[in-house]
Amino acid sequence: MKKMLLLLFCFVTLVSFAQTNIVDSFLVDGVYRNYILHVPTGYSGATQHPLVLNLHGYTSNASQEQLYTQMDVTADANGFLVVYPNGISNYWNSFGAGANDVKFLDSLIERIKRSYTIDTKCIYSCGMSNGGFMSYTLACQLSHKIAAVASVTGVISNNTLANCALTHKVPVLQIHGTADPTVNYSTGVANAVGVEATLAFWLDTNNCLLVSDTTNIPNTNLADGCTAQLIRYQTCEQNAEVYFYKIAGGGHTWPGGSVTVGVTNRDFNASTEIWNFFKRHKLNTSVGIENNSPKTLNAFPNPFDNVITLQLTSPHDVVLFNAQGKMVFEAKQQKQTVSINTTELPAGVYFLVTDDHNAPKSVKKLIK
Repeated sequence: MKKMLLLLFCFVTLVSFAQTNIVDSFLVDGVYRNYILHVPTGYSGATQHPLVLNLHGYTSNASQEQLYTQMDVTADANGFLVVYPNGISNYWNSFGAGANDVKFLDSLIERIKRSYTIDTKCIYSCGMSNGGFMSYTLACQLSHKIAAVASVTGVISNNTLANCALTHKVPVLQIHGTADPTVNYSTGVANAVGVEATLAFWLDTNNCLLVSDTTNIPNTNLADGCTAQLIRYQTCEQNAEVYFYKIAGGGHTWPGGSVTVGVTNRDFNASTEIWNFFKRHKLNTSVGIENNSPKTLNAFPNPFDNVITLQLTSPHDVVLFNAQGKMVFEAKQQKQTVSINTTELPAGVYFLVTDDHNAPKSVKKLIK
């Protein structure tokens, strides 16, 4: 009798699991691509539900991401679907070589929309490390579908920077440790930029005023070896806010993750805070990316070669940084037309910061 009850319990458990977690695959470019879809407790087809893509890191996979981030718990509490796709060979192509993962993830969104009642204004992407890189790629390539993105320990690749084709501005949340041994805080990885340069790109792209507020996250866990701050840039065009959880001493980890690997922050839960950020934003496809505010700076050509020409409407301080945050040019109170000799600068991504002392600084991304 006890054995029968145990078997019955196991059967009920498996059926319950099957009702909320679907493992499936479909053909993309001749290859079967697979994923795990978690449907929240209490899902009803009569109601529209948000959808979150949660992308694993390099060498990881969908089931590990599901276990590690524990986002199912957040999904059940807030009524959104979360899908954990698998990259080919445990890798996402955000660097320009390999499978067409944008096509796969776009097709995955459409596949889920056909079977479930999805709020198309509330589709989001987040990920760990390489999954964070890929979320930024989706922000640039699928901005007509993605309402906001979040990256944990991932930054933006040079390939994504060079091929960013936004149809509207995208709110972003970055979570990163200053002692990350895998994706360096200052320099990123090969063929990508560091955290500060990633943030500068989005602040420029979203036309944010460079005025932020900083909140110290209560250090509730004194044993985790790190502390955290939330830095928010909330005055941005089209409400495309930029949030940054800066973890002092933090490693290459998901805060609040189910296992501790390296220095893991336990003062906040990344899955919860990612959702708290996402739910602030809905897709507005009727709004374009043009900025109709008065132009105080024109920098050309972009991409540039040996000279950058600036046209200023009033005296500005001008500073040019490379992707690692190193200043490569500085000039005070420049007027009208300014030429910067860039012959000696190596190819890469640069950020031009201008300040007229009467308004917040502006940041413009340039590529050589």
